Amino acid sequence: MTKRKLAEYLFDRIKDSGVDTTFGIPGDFILPLYAAQEKTKLKTVVMTHEPSVGYAADAYARLKGLGVGLVTYGAGGLNMINSVGLAYAEESPLLIISGSPETRYRSQKPQLHHCVKNFDTQYNVFKEVTESQALLANPATAQDEIDRVFETTTKFSRPGYIEIPRDMVNYELEIQESAPRSMEAPSAALEEAVHEIIDRLKEAHQPVLFVGVEVRRFNLKDKVVALAEALNIPVVTSILGKASFPESHPCFAGNYFGQFGNPKVKDYVESADLILSLGTVLTEMETAGYTAKLPAKALIQCTAHEVTAGHHTYHGVNLKSLIDQLIELTTSKVKPTLRFSLPSIEPELIESKNGDKNLTVAHMINQLNDLMSEKFAVVSDVGDCLYAGMSLKTDIFIAPGYYSSMGFGVPAGIGAQIANPKRRSIILVGDGGFQMTGMEISTAIKLGINPIVIVFNNASYAMLRFIDQKRDYYDLQRWDYALLAKALGGKGATAQTPDEFKKALTDAKNSDSLYLIDARISEDDISPTLRRLTDHFGKKVKASIS
Repeated sequence: MTKRKLAEYLFDRIKDSGVDTTFGIPGDFILPLYAAQEKTKLKTVVMTHEPSVGYAADAYARLKGLGVGLVTYGAGGLNMINSVGLAYAEESPLLIISGSPETRYRSQKPQLHHCVKNFDTQYNVFKEVTESQALLANPATAQDEIDRVFETTTKFSRPGYIEIPRDMVNYELEIQESAPRSMEAPSAALEEAVHEIIDRLKEAHQPVLFVGVEVRRFNLKDKVVALAEALNIPVVTSILGKASFPESHPCFAGNYFGQFGNPKVKDYVESADLILSLGTVLTEMETAGYTAKLPAKALIQCTAHEVTAGHHTYHGVNLKSLIDQLIELTTSKVKPTLRFSLPSIEPELIESKNGDKNLTVAHMINQLNDLMSEKFAVVSDVGDCLYAGMSLKTDIFIAPGYYSSMGFGVPAGIGAQIANPKRRSIILVGDGGFQMTGMEISTAIKLGINPIVIVFNNASYAMLRFIDQKRDYYDLQRWDYALLAKALGGKGATAQTPDEFKKALTDAKNSDSLYLIDARISEDDISPTLRRLTDHFGKKVKASIS
């Protein structure tokens, strides 16, 4: 048994998780924790606004396995609820650490600044958007509480919340040696699920693997590749699961997004006699507004903790264990009988209108695909930049594809590049999203990192306008985004034609600093995916409004 300060133990746990950078904004209730962190080798990235802290740490977590945000009590912590809610909805292992008032105040009336209803208000709010929570007010239980939150955050890949009163930061704890955790033994449910999948594969003539975001969240990408290669089976990915399987791999057939994606991919998936879904949570977004036709008789859905085949469910089946068992079987006993044919599905051709001299989303997609390489990671906000991004050939794609919160793009692009400095972020963001959090480009400039920011500048909330109709409250003021980037110390260019965009993209590629491209496009120009989506939902919305 050894004695260690609470903060020292906490930051050692963070570093042992592979984290080398935290994100946050200093504030009075968390200043002692910032001072304690400064003594460690952990770096802190100070953002300009708390929601950006959450988005940046979320993107970092998606690449590193854990992201950490450090914020003050009340005005800081409560300002992060939306970004933490996004991380919960999209299964991202984000850990929020908040300072709070000293333990001696908690028996008094809650009349300190930043308090709302009572001292527990913030804790209770975070209970709604995190998997586990801990208030470290008791030295006897502090170590166990820290360990519990870390374990649930990584095990379930969902956010955790730790609140530390100021007078507990440097409190000396009696540190107990943690007993090693026993490995989960294979369950009867796992064995039955695996054998049912193998039996269904033996009967299949046109199967497909439908790969989702949990494959990436639980670091199973290489295992799924091995399984696909063993079976020689075609693979599609969902909108949130884009890049959870290498898009350059021979087995990759495309992104499946119901009736709004590539029509050829749609037809192939929906005619399959077996759809083996791995790590895809069939939300309204993943099923393209429930337009996906995935018949129960063909679908086997395997998520992080259960398998559903037809009308029965195997509870408590770990996705990693399931995939391991499938690999073992398909590479040994049953391999000779389980090899399938790969279809030839052409990627959707993204074309501009003949003779169109103005910049279009199609021009941008095609020129970005010419740029794509292993030097870049694509990070997207929501709106048409997300749907355009679905057509990009990339093996790292980060976006709020389910929760769909505007403002994610720029701070998340910073978090992604800090998590993987070898990959320069290409940030796709609409003008609406940029006007929310785009000033974080100043953080990138301060840090000396060089993302390429492409602003889809159509002076409107285009997706809403296409779903509904032109209304005054969908209009946005056109900012001079390139001039803004220069004013903050970066570089920028405005592009209104394909040639101007091509030159700006070349200059951005060769730039050592942040480079912003103000891509000025028509109000009426959108990607093919968004056009199909808005045509479908627009009819329903207009009918409900009228």
